[in-house]
Amino acid sequence: MLTYTLDDRTGHVVQWFLLLIQDHTTVFYVSALLSAAWAIWRAWRFTIYPILHPNEPKELPYSIPVFGHGPSFFRDSNGLLAKARKYFGANEPFALTAFNHTFYVVTDAKQSAEVYKNTEALSFEEFVQTLMRENGSDEDTIKAIYSPLPSDKTGFPNPEGLSLGVLAQRMHVHQLHPGDYMGVLQRKAQDWINNELNLDGLVRQCKYSRLQSSTTIQLPLYEWTSDYFVRLGQHIYFGNVLNKVDPAYATAYVVFDEVIWKMLYQYPAFLCRDMIAPRDQMIASLKSYFQIPQDQRRDQAAWIINAMEDEMRAIGVDDENLAIVVFHLYFAINTNARKTSFWMLTHLMRNPAYLAAFRAETAPAFRGSELVDVSYIQDASKCPQVDAIWHETLRMAGWAASVRLVTRDVIIGGKRMRKGNRVMVPHRLLHFDENVFGDDVHSWRPRRWLGTEAGRKLPNSPSWRPFGGGKTKCSGRFLAKYVVTAFVATLLRRFDIEMVGDPPVPQPDVGRPVLGIISVKEGQDYVVSVRTRLVDSKR
Repeated sequence: MLTYTLDDRTGHVVQWFLLLIQDHTTVFYVSALLSAAWAIWRAWRFTIYPILHPNEPKELPYSIPVFGHGPSFFRDSNGLLAKARKYFGANEPFALTAFNHTFYVVTDAKQSAEVYKNTEALSFEEFVQTLMRENGSDEDTIKAIYSPLPSDKTGFPNPEGLSLGVLAQRMHVHQLHPGDYMGVLQRKAQDWINNELNLDGLVRQCKYSRLQSSTTIQLPLYEWTSDYFVRLGQHIYFGNVLNKVDPAYATAYVVFDEVIWKMLYQYPAFLCRDMIAPRDQMIASLKSYFQIPQDQRRDQAAWIINAMEDEMRAIGVDDENLAIVVFHLYFAINTNARKTSFWMLTHLMRNPAYLAAFRAETAPAFRGSELVDVSYIQDASKCPQVDAIWHETLRMAGWAASVRLVTRDVIIGGKRMRKGNRVMVPHRLLHFDENVFGDDVHSWRPRRWLGTEAGRKLPNSPSWRPFGGGKTKCSGRFLAKYVVTAFVATLLRRFDIEMVGDPPVPQPDVGRPVLGIISVKEGQDYVVSVRTRLVDSKR
């Protein structure tokens, strides 16, 4: 019996050993097959295909199919693009794959102009429609908004018979380019700054202040500029009606805007609840706003808000979808000024000579402490230092890229770009081009815009794209400069501002794609002391 048992066990061990060898052999063959498949894929993708198609942009090699350079893109998109441009050497378009999406990257200034001019083969509307779907617009609404309208329709003139989606861009220009309609917004902004940027107003509004006295308040700078400018933007576009509907609207927006990149890159819902919650709150509040009788809100709203409502209702858009459309307008209004002012003040406090120059140049715009002539500040011939500080802050803090969908094969920069992929123009690479802006491009130096004839011509350079280009060039660029420089000028007129302690220079959050100006890294906000200063009432 014992012999039988031992033999039986021995047989099982032998069988187990043979199975183990067989399993290892299977694993070996499967591994070999996968390795061979990977080698064939990589050789085809990055060696053979480029040889067979020399007229297409070369692609930056990567190791993992589908993922491509996705992880690197979200860690530091600008660093990845700079690495790719250096890898290829030649200043021609190249291709880059991130999470199964192929982008053609254009880093040459003249070629970028080709991208902006070609509205037939390169579409921006697809990007907008994707955002609309992402935020809840139904297909019938999207179709209605992007269907051609009669050339003789009522409301905003439409002689070319454009769709409302395209016509809306012209309506934004009508509101935000210099003229009567923009003048209304400017006066509302000036009144808000004069009335709210004082110690009593700061104590009343800034519940997050760290210390208060009869002459001084301490504030976390990024939190403060974010809160201040979002409330300012909301006021000049909606009056106080939206704030009555939802007093936490501006706060919800700041939370949303810090994670807006999850919406832009269509993260799965389970990974972006921190974005979805404030977004849904804001859309619901806007829906409530539009359900208020018009005679109780329209006199406080900007022309563009009322005009967009009229145009949308004329084509049958309901309250829910109207709220989604205006929600997109809201974040376009508010995403950049709050960050620009933070970076401008950050640089000025670390460069006292420029802070003093800003204060001195803008002094004639005031009567005592009251801002009376904002147009003076906007005049580059009267305030050249302010103008240079504005440009240099945008150059250093701009982080956006223009993206277009290729709707049919097209040649850009001598390279064929295939239908269905996307073209990207990364503005930051243009702004850090040493051949254009000098060899100290990583330093904040406003003098580069003033020191030479070449410097004075930089604002007209094709490499200067802080607001994008073409028909989608940011229509709010004039108002943005107006409110940021008016705010900083009034702050410096009425207060002394300095850092509390010796905080390190805050670092930009390079891993988060944004619509314009970059955010600061989480945890790197810092506290400033804002102290009232005596102002000669006769000056």
